[in-house]
Amino acid sequence: MWYLIYNVLFTLVFVLALPLLPILACLGPRYREGLAQRLGYYSKDVLSSLAGSRPVWLHAASVGEVRSVRPLVAALKARAPARKILLSTFTATGNRQARQIPEVDTVIFFPLDLFWIMRRALAKFDPVLLVIIETEIWPNLLRQTYRLGVPAVLLSGRLSAKATARYAVCRRFFSRALDCFSALGMQSVEDAARMVSLGADEKKVSVVGTLKAMQLSAAEWINNLPSCTEGKPLLVAGSTHRGEEESLLEALALVRTNHPRLSLVIAPRHPERFGEVARLLANSSFVFQRRSQTAPAEWFNKDILLLDSVGELANFFAAGDVAFVGGSLVEVGGHNILEPARFGKPILFGPHMENFQALASDMLRQGAALEVAGAAGLADALNELLADPKKRRRMGQRAAQIAEAHQGAFALNFGLAERYL
Repeated sequence: MWYLIYNVLFTLVFVLALPLLPILACLGPRYREGLAQRLGYYSKDVLSSLAGSRPVWLHAASVGEVRSVRPLVAALKARAPARKILLSTFTATGNRQARQIPEVDTVIFFPLDLFWIMRRALAKFDPVLLVIIETEIWPNLLRQTYRLGVPAVLLSGRLSAKATARYAVCRRFFSRALDCFSALGMQSVEDAARMVSLGADEKKVSVVGTLKAMQLSAAEWINNLPSCTEGKPLLVAGSTHRGEEESLLEALALVRTNHPRLSLVIAPRHPERFGEVARLLANSSFVFQRRSQTAPAEWFNKDILLLDSVGELANFFAAGDVAFVGGSLVEVGGHNILEPARFGKPILFGPHMENFQALASDMLRQGAALEVAGAAGLADALNELLADPKKRRRMGQRAAQIAEAHQGAFALNFGLAERYL
């Protein structure tokens, strides 16, 4: 009954949206890209690349998840070299990042979760294992894989209190979807408890940590570091959202009273906002330049560098003096704080870290991070840290220790997937 209601409602929305498809197609490549694949239609090249092998199907929604899954893909390929890897994404930027992973045989856009589309996709690909990264509960996909006897595993799973409340509205329905998982590997004890509260079988749920703790070797990062900042203090603001850039500019103006050489790197979370943020910076009192239009030797010559590229944020975190993690001053839920932590950087974030609540609380408790509220709070914290190098080093060391403690998460995640391979 619940699946019938879900499919009727989803189908109704789909039918009502059909007249809008030509309009969306006219809006540009971003809206046209992958449309056929989202409807379950695949080119001969895609299908032939998987012919003769029941692939492992991994789903990583966007850039952050795609980057975190790279070591897992390499390990799965090493474990079963003949087994092909199919990687699906939601976003176009994630799709482009996925195509850069050499061990992946085929990259597709994730199909709509309509039962006939999922049936078609599964019939075409015939996977031996489905691996879903982080928080992706798609009822028809899970139900169809379960009926086909294909094990489905959730890795690096997370479930915020807000998401739990949304799912709880239809708890009976989602509990049935969760029953279709063979195993649910969650990032923290809190995530695991929330999953069980939604009806997941406690025997299937385990704590495996986050794949985003996995890092490249130090040598690889050193080769990727941007040019020297020549002693100028550098604040790197990663994964920012609308409403946060304004606070960063206000904080920069306040802090420059005491630290006039402070520079700022702003990396918007979504590439489609690069132009919007560039216009905001152009109308500010600061001089800025875009990463895409600037030679590396000149990256830090201006007040602000707009990081309008994908996949380079970690390099700038490594070069910065203080890191700000976006999505936290506004009600987004925050983003990955282990990325700057693993480079030993003191971390600032706002009050909205629901997506990483346990980790954020741990960092605050151990003195690796500071929570700030608005531009004034951000400015106060920056003034304090820039005036006290010893405190910056102490916070950075504690952050690095926390990140190192999470390194064992990869083995736990891989071990869970390997069990069903």
